[in-house]
Amino acid sequence: MIPDKSAVRYIPMFSELSSDQLREVTTVSSLISFKKHQLLFMEGEEYRGFFILLKGNIKIFRINKEGKETILHLIKPKQAFADTPLFEGKSYPVSAEALEDCLLLFFNKEKFMTLLEKNPRISLRMLSGFSKRMRSLTLKVEELASMEVTSRLARFLIQEATANHTENLPKPFVKLNVSKTTIAGYLGTITETLSRTFKKLQDENIIIVKGRKIFIKNYKKLKLLAS
Repeated sequence: MIPDKSAVRYIPMFSELSSDQLREVTTVSSLISFKKHQLLFMEGEEYRGFFILLKGNIKIFRINKEGKETILHLIKPKQAFADTPLFEGKSYPVSAEALEDCLLLFFNKEKFMTLLEKNPRISLRMLSGFSKRMRSLTLKVEELASMEVTSRLARFLIQEATANHTENLPKPFVKLNVSKTTIAGYLGTITETLSRTFKKLQDENIIIVKGRKIFIKNYKKLKLLAS
């Protein structure tokens, strides 16, 4: 099955490919699904290939020796993951779990590498895409190291509103599709601190929390906090 090529065009490592090259890339992918809470792979498991999420939410995490979970990424539709070990990794360096029922494109490592060997121009164009991905990861590390929880949450809400195209509505809003515990882990904090931060923003009349929907009352001030 050849999936819609528009799903892969948004992926940084494929962003420099032509339409014909995108079409070639999708021919070596397969459509797969995972149920909520199902593990896609575990840290240390033999590397099989990478994924592009089409529908749902995926949690990328690690568990330390004490059993504490650290959430490294929350994957949303039109994002790739598990691509870092493609050229040198023999195993997955992290674990991945479906936070809801998910639909994905899977790129088998052997098939994909064979494609690149036959099409070196695709490899060269992908290098530019990989550099974009690395810049994004670097910014994430800097954010966690330097920003207060309030600023991290503000940036998260701005990014979510932008991703869901609600930022220009009279009442911009964000719908939380994952638990606060998951969001807290992603932001490098704990659930209690995240709840207090939500309350603080609400008390300051910046947001309104209604269940899983967060309405942004003062978008300008939220952007200032996120900067």
